[in-house]
Amino acid sequence: MGELTKGTVLYSTNRDSIKILDLIGEGGQGKVYKVQYKNKQCALKWYWKGKETEEFYNNLKHNVDLGSPNRCFLWPVAITERDNNNCFGYVMELRKNSYYEFSKFLTAQIKFSNFKAIINAALQLATSFLQLHARGQSYQDLNDGNFFINPNTGYVLICDNDNVAPDKKNLGIKGKPGYMAPEVLNEDSNDMPDKYSDRFSLAVVLFLLFFRDHPLKGMREDPDDPFGENEYEIMCKNPVFIFDEKDKSNRPRPCYKNATKFWKIYPPFILDTFKKAFSKELMCNSGKNKEDRITESEWCKKIAWLRRCLIICPKCKKETFFPLKKDESKCMVCQQFIHRPSVLVFKDKVLPLQLDQNIYQYDIEDVDFTFDAIRKKVGVVVENKKQKGKFGIKNLSSYAWYKTTPKGAETVCEPNDGVLIAKNNKIKFGNKLEATIN
Repeated sequence: MGELTKGTVLYSTNRDSIKILDLIGEGGQGKVYKVQYKNKQCALKWYWKGKETEEFYNNLKHNVDLGSPNRCFLWPVAITERDNNNCFGYVMELRKNSYYEFSKFLTAQIKFSNFKAIINAALQLATSFLQLHARGQSYQDLNDGNFFINPNTGYVLICDNDNVAPDKKNLGIKGKPGYMAPEVLNEDSNDMPDKYSDRFSLAVVLFLLFFRDHPLKGMREDPDDPFGENEYEIMCKNPVFIFDEKDKSNRPRPCYKNATKFWKIYPPFILDTFKKAFSKELMCNSGKNKEDRITESEWCKKIAWLRRCLIICPKCKKETFFPLKKDESKCMVCQQFIHRPSVLVFKDKVLPLQLDQNIYQYDIEDVDFTFDAIRKKVGVVVENKKQKGKFGIKNLSSYAWYKTTPKGAETVCEPNDGVLIAKNNKIKFGNKLEATIN
């Protein structure tokens, strides 16, 4: 590969100029440069000579034309013409400095500011792969090195999208050990990465995100043989979840303290979901039952539920998970019993009504989980500016809400108005769901 020097001008297949500004870094496939493209600073991934096939090139062109599944993906926006050495590259958005590679979180070089950010990251990841799979593509190489997270907000950027291809079509990348589904890792299997192996990899990433240890690395791991026969045994031949209910042979090693600590913190419905995701039935290295793996939509629902369970303890002012159908629970930080805050009770869900609590679009209507839906706020709990200690729900939507008091009096809450948080008040969110304040 000829070195690209500062000031070099390349051209996209649409004949738009791409000017090299600086070298950002390099990896196994090539180098990444900062470039000027359409009056904007972007990144260019430039491949090593002879590394990529015509099929790979055409797939990239197809992805450029198709566009990004959502804004989490640092998606290819342009592909260059091949040069005299048959080299080429693709342009993508430039990653912001406030985002850090997930591997840095796993080694505690970077830490999340709170649980809210962790949950946001999990929901964005699940939603992103839901939207990717919904249009018939699979990622095929999800691991700790190809996405970045803002530790304060939990917002996610997914890079290395050059391996994304139509589901069941593989361009040569099978994945990274520790994240590959057992049937893909299996040396005797012909299984290639697809949306089902993506679902296994997503479960691994979500477990690492929540528990900071690997779901399959416990007492059966041989630290002196991390990438040999033992690795194949615990990841493919005979994988056992570290919290498998029946098989306790692979419990976390004493040195893996994170998993044990966090397993005691998260609500039972999250633990049960991971038990299912890493059940032996769904980890068969033959690929049997892989169609029954936890779907992205299921993950979204569970994570959205977890988001609603997160409240601020009124005693220690720290985050804690609260089972909102109970009257009281113990704070996971100060260990004191606390009463349930005021809640908004729907037919199938309960939302806490603490100061600054957001109500999202998916809370009040049956919508698909998308990047926009999980961030769209339709309401927020605020304090009355004139009456300290009085709280209400501010209408952030574009339509009117309808409040009914216990005595039957009805009032309209227009956008930017508020509904007083008072017991047994009912709210109808436009023509969508109805809920009762309790």
